[in-house]
Amino acid sequence: MSYQRGIALGIMLALSILLCGAADKKPAEFTSIGSFKGGSSKSGMLLEGVRFGRQGKATRMVLDLAMTDGSAATKHPVYTVEYREFPYRLVIRLEGVNFSPATKVQSSPALPFSVVTPPDGSIKEFQVFLGGPSEFKVIEIDDPAKLSIDVRPIGTDIPNIYSVQLTGPANAAEAYALIEQGSFPEGFMPEAVVMGSVVVVEQIFSSASEAARMDRMLQEMGYTCIINERRGNELPQV
Repeated sequence: MSYQRGIALGIMLALSILLCGAADKKPAEFTSIGSFKGGSSKSGMLLEGVRFGRQGKATRMVLDLAMTDGSAATKHPVYTVEYREFPYRLVIRLEGVNFSPATKVQSSPALPFSVVTPPDGSIKEFQVFLGGPSEFKVIEIDDPAKLSIDVRPIGTDIPNIYSVQLTGPANAAEAYALIEQGSFPEGFMPEAVVMGSVVVVEQIFSSASEAARMDRMLQEMGYTCIINERRGNELPQV
């Protein structure tokens, strides 16, 4: 199974978004841990476009949605937007939403992201890369349904980290299959970082000794891996 991978950059334009029907919803709050979850629709939706803009000190990412029959989206898809560190990024999952060549994506600087899709065009996940420690919130926009994600930087120290990187996977399909089906030593829970056509499977450790211990355990099980040291806001090295 092969995956399509695209990396896009949005242009920082001021967007004026009408939050129709939002008065009866609890206002979203910024957080720098965990995830936001919501939505109710599980099928039959299309991602029409991805736009970027500014909202005060935050960068805003808007996901425009529609039904696959071309009608307006009246419900939000079941979604999860999760904040992860090292590298700092958002991982967005949308259930029952397809990405197609017709999806409009802004292509000038804002937040770089990759979108991973299997052959059927469904979205496995977005990975939105951030410049450093950040906080975020998700706003559900109605009439028609959209998702708006605001991200703003926070002043936090950036540590040095040590990654144990598996060298086997050559593409996104192999990377996700390895993570989902592989048998690993206790405590090894790798993640796939998709950077356009470059895919890395790794786990982050805070000390060189922890990384070296896991590297030895993996190699004893027959895996080929390397240890990389980098700043926490740097992308993985290949």
